[in-house]
Amino acid sequence: MEDDERRELLQMSDLQLLDIAKFCNRFPNIDLSYEVIHGENVRAGEYVALQVTLERDIEGRTEVGPVDAPRYPKAKEEEWWLVVGDTKSNQLLAIKKVSLQRKAKVKLEFNAPAEAARKTYTLYFMCDSYLGCDQEYNFTVDVKEAAGPHEDSGRE
Repeated sequence: MEDDERRELLQMSDLQLLDIAKFCNRFPNIDLSYEVIHGENVRAGEYVALQVTLERDIEGRTEVGPVDAPRYPKAKEEEWWLVVGDTKSNQLLAIKKVSLQRKAKVKLEFNAPAEAARKTYTLYFMCDSYLGCDQEYNFTVDVKEAAGPHEDSGRE
């Protein structure tokens, strides 16, 4: 859409359009990937380790800077949270506050259930400063029977 068409459609001043563009350019675009470490060898009662990789697209900027929040009483920095939950039992299993500029690798650990089962968990990535940028991923862990006293769990 051309600028003239946009101005006519939105009926906003140049200053208002500039504020919108500034906000849109600062809105966080973050790619998240994750992996269950040794996911094929999780035993009942052991720890489940989830490795999360975060990467922000900052489009030529050198730093993130404070949130664009003109009505907030002071400069506000973004705060991000990684949370693992079991929605069936309504349990919070792991939570970690993350500081994110460009890239971050975060390891979350939580206890596998006491009995062997195929469990589905949810990984949430949430921000306290922006609406609409939270992310949610479901992942499954096949929990095997607990290792016997002379059995190796298969982990390094």
